[in-house]
Amino acid sequence: MNRHIDIVAEVANAHQGNPETALEIARAGLEAGADAAKYQVYFADELLVRAHPRFQHFSKQSFAPAIWEKLIPDTKKHGAVYCDVFGVRAVAVADAAGADGYKIHSSDTGNVPLLKAVAKTGKRAFLSAGGTTARELAAAVAIVGADGVRPTILHGFQSYPTAVEDSCLDRLKWLFDLFGDDCDIGYMDHVAGDDPLSVTLPILAMGMGATVIEKHMTLDRAAKGVDYYSSMEPHEFRDFVAMIRRLETAGGGQPTRFSDAERHYRNTVKKHWVAARPLPAGHVLAEADVVMKRVDGAAAGPLALENLLGRPLLHAVEDEHVFSRADVKQIVYALPVARSASSRLPGKALLDVAGMPALGHLFERLKRIPEIDRTVFCTTTEPADDALAALAAEHDLDVYRGPVDDVLGRILGAIEGVDVDVVLRVTGDDILIDADYVRRAVEHHLGQNAEYSDLKELPSGTEVEVFDADLLRWIWRAAADREGTEYLTFYVTHNGDQIGTTKVPVDPKHAHDWRLTLDTPEDYEVIRRLLQGMRDIGKPLDYTLDDIVAFFEANPDVAKINAGVRQRTSVPHVRTDMNWRYRLDGDRP
Repeated sequence: MNRHIDIVAEVANAHQGNPETALEIARAGLEAGADAAKYQVYFADELLVRAHPRFQHFSKQSFAPAIWEKLIPDTKKHGAVYCDVFGVRAVAVADAAGADGYKIHSSDTGNVPLLKAVAKTGKRAFLSAGGTTARELAAAVAIVGADGVRPTILHGFQSYPTAVEDSCLDRLKWLFDLFGDDCDIGYMDHVAGDDPLSVTLPILAMGMGATVIEKHMTLDRAAKGVDYYSSMEPHEFRDFVAMIRRLETAGGGQPTRFSDAERHYRNTVKKHWVAARPLPAGHVLAEADVVMKRVDGAAAGPLALENLLGRPLLHAVEDEHVFSRADVKQIVYALPVARSASSRLPGKALLDVAGMPALGHLFERLKRIPEIDRTVFCTTTEPADDALAALAAEHDLDVYRGPVDDVLGRILGAIEGVDVDVVLRVTGDDILIDADYVRRAVEHHLGQNAEYSDLKELPSGTEVEVFDADLLRWIWRAAADREGTEYLTFYVTHNGDQIGTTKVPVDPKHAHDWRLTLDTPEDYEVIRRLLQGMRDIGKPLDYTLDDIVAFFEANPDVAKINAGVRQRTSVPHVRTDMNWRYRLDGDRP
């Protein structure tokens, strides 16, 4: 998604005290594509003391409340209206007229009654940062943002005009570091309107992450009216907006994802490891045996060299054979993960299904899959899970017990210190996994040189997930927050094209939305009846997806038993972002 820049057309006092001129400027800005026009609502006696030399000037420039009551609604016919407010009375007038948001000028950053009045409106709030200290800003943010409003801090100041060398765009980065978690950051440009950098500086600010750009407007800069110094004329402003909108498409998108065009570029230019010469089966690959070359129409993604070297070939290859991980021996572990705690179906892992505990049924299904080199049951150190560990031992499986809240930590503990290339993550609720699809998944994963592969098109409860062991290690070390690894899949899918993922093809006859996972009493009833049906046809453990499909075609009412059960989804607070500076062979930053 492209990042949208909010462009604000600032009228200020360029209206020369004429409401019709103010409306004309604001309308020109909105028609040029600005997201909002902005007026300055003030009353001289709220702005400065009567003895101030500019008191009379501002008295003449300001509009009476009755004018704002008409001007703001008239402007809103063309777009949004924000208002600089310089006092509590100004807020009341602008709010009564329907303003969409408010900016608090740098002069009022410490004006607590004004800050509270703006916060009370609940509308969008902007805080000027020019000439304001970080502590002053922090105090203002605490007030304006107290009720859920996310303020926008605007860097910049008016010096009639502001010199380019005084613009200090680096302060944007500083403001992001200080306030970026709680505030949006924008830029108010005030360099001379006829200076080419009046366009360039906002573009630079945009590139530094500013999401709001404010620009002054006037109808005729040559007339040198009030606030003309840093103002653009309507035709200049229209060109400026058009340029920003084009640049949005260049600067937008998600950094971790490739566009279709970039994905095509990657697929066509990335080199692949190919055989340097014909090689026999059993040959242990060395660097001299492989060379990197571009391949036209390669089916698989690029392969890391370390996944080839030192491994024997499973079959002979011809010159320039494009290598995949399926060409060399890979060690595959199955890691079923379960614990006793369950709010929806207590004790579900030990419930009887067709003559054995549900989890025992899963263990026996796994033992019948030849592609699996070793199975290790992963559970917690909680005493409540002693019975699950004992059940695994009864089925001659190794057991690893680890922390309750770190699911990935448990998985990695099970493979620590051993040679393993591919991990099948099996949820303890999914006891109906299919041996043929496990074989397909492993073959597809290796043939595609993938890091993660799924079988999500199969009915829930029959699928496994395929992970590279190195990917799991990297996620654990680089994850910004490990507490959500119960939702491990999301750590992969939320990080776009930075992780090589693939979907394993599923036969259309097997792609159903039946709910066959074990998590509720309704689920248990469906699975109990299904497995009784498998016993009735003489296949208590060796049934296939074809057998499951045949059962539900013959017994459609069984699938309806849990059709209304809602599947749990990822909880909102789980963070799945990564520290991309981390390298697999380095230390966690």
